[in-house]
Amino acid sequence: MWTCPKCNREFKKEDQNHFCGRPSTTVDEYIEGQPLKIRPILNKVRDTIRKALPNVEERISWAMPTYRGKQNIIHFAAHKKHLGLYPGDKA
Repeated sequence: MWTCPKCNREFKKEDQNHFCGRPSTTVDEYIEGQPLKIRPILNKVRDTIRKALPNVEERISWAMPTYRGKQNIIHFAAHKKHLGLYPGDKA
């Protein structure tokens, strides 16, 4: 068993990837909470989405940065070994 030093949850696998703590409330906070080497990539994705969709709302939804017009358009999320882009509600 492995115990996370931050949240004290126990897992079967050493260094089990999980979320501990409170969820981010802003996209800035989300990006700051990611490993240092991934932050420039996340900022580039964010800038690209903002440029392509200048009039949408930026927020956290489903614990991910989300861009919304009348409905969710796109989300992105950092994972241990990849970055995911997710279509919105009606893609």
